[in-house]
Amino acid sequence: MPSRAAALSIPLLGGLIALVGFLSMRVSPVYLLGGVCAIGLAMIIFRKPFLGVLLLAFFIPFERLGSYDIAGITVRLSQVTALITMAAVFCTLPLSRRLSLPRIPTLIPLLLFFLVGLFGLFNAPNLERSVMVFLFTIFTCMISVVVPLLIRTPEQVQRLLRWFFASFFLVTVFGLYQFAGDWVGLPPELTGLRELYTKDVLGFPRVQSTALEPLYFANYLLMPLSVLCSLFLMRDRTFSTFTQLSLIGLGVLNLVLTVARGGYIAFAAAIVVLLCIHFFRLFTWRNLFYGATALLLTAIIAVRFFGFDTLSTQFVSHVTNVFGGASYSERVEMFSIAERAWLDHPLVGIGSGSFGPYASHHPFVVPTHGWNIVNNEYLELLAENGIAGLAAMLVIFAMVIVRSIKALMRARDPSVKAILGGVLAGFIAILVQYNTFSILYIVHIWFTIGFLVALQNLALHPNTNTKTT
Repeated sequence: MPSRAAALSIPLLGGLIALVGFLSMRVSPVYLLGGVCAIGLAMIIFRKPFLGVLLLAFFIPFERLGSYDIAGITVRLSQVTALITMAAVFCTLPLSRRLSLPRIPTLIPLLLFFLVGLFGLFNAPNLERSVMVFLFTIFTCMISVVVPLLIRTPEQVQRLLRWFFASFFLVTVFGLYQFAGDWVGLPPELTGLRELYTKDVLGFPRVQSTALEPLYFANYLLMPLSVLCSLFLMRDRTFSTFTQLSLIGLGVLNLVLTVARGGYIAFAAAIVVLLCIHFFRLFTWRNLFYGATALLLTAIIAVRFFGFDTLSTQFVSHVTNVFGGASYSERVEMFSIAERAWLDHPLVGIGSGSFGPYASHHPFVVPTHGWNIVNNEYLELLAENGIAGLAAMLVIFAMVIVRSIKALMRARDPSVKAILGGVLAGFIAILVQYNTFSILYIVHIWFTIGFLVALQNLALHPNTNTKTT
């Protein structure tokens, strides 16, 4: 199979090299370097597509730092890796023999969602933007189809987690550096913090690490934290107890320092799910001791970083001020506009990515702060894709959750069960946080869905042919 993939990739890579040569005298050296790196990445992934999944898991958190704007479009490492991996899979899949394709139950409702989105384009106030967002949404959604095609064995799951946790470690350590650096007065050019998240705004810095905003960084932290907690509760020894507790401590501390209320609520939901899954394993003196110790250390470190006065005034005020301030007023206004947009086209909506142009003074004029979003994914789906699109997406979410519960009940491999429980808790947490922000086409959510489907297949059909591409 690798030789077939390599043979197929020769003309494709030859064409890419010729294209880079043609563009070398016409484009910026940065673009040229990026093209050369993409060719090198393609050569690696086409020989072994599973490496694309590993790299995708590693690059997921590099959203702001690690991205580059090209012609008004932000290109991220995770997107490039996902695109090359998809090309490798769909080019080599027809050549594979005796390959038992995995079950992907979300495929049909996903296709229905695409069909609804296609009809919604006829109502778009800014067709060019809507088409671009629609195509990008298809691209990111297809990640959930490609991932289970490539993850077929428990050993691959273990390798994936090593890459995922390595990236998690790097971005959480960077997050602490970011906080400490801003606290002592380092400029944003050195800390990577955007100006509105420095201590000059609220009296303390809000950690965003490599993400665009603290809210998005908090969203990323949910899944690895949930998996680590599940592994610890199941006493899984794939990673040592010290490693698990150290990474949990780093993640929780970073989550606290994001000062993202939606992230706090979502993580609380993940804890509730884990409590339900591991109910009979939780209530032991050992776990109570570890839990109390972790809470105490988190409180001590938070007080040490913030200072007691700051913690008891600005920090607590910001976190608990759910129904006040400019942020709340803006959300209420966006909710009202979303409702009006849905009433205009209740069945298929106003088109993917059309809420910003619809809420703008003119659909073709981008506001100085960028296009508005609803800050609630479900309302944004309702406005942009109508009741049909929202229903299709809710069916996808429900299928993933129900099938995961079924897989948890039947799983025989303790490690697969522990990881599945953690990813499910993280997924539900992401859905909870979707009440406070709205980006459907983010890579992270569709990678999580694909990973869940792969784990479900391992638990429900462990004897399925595991020959991979």
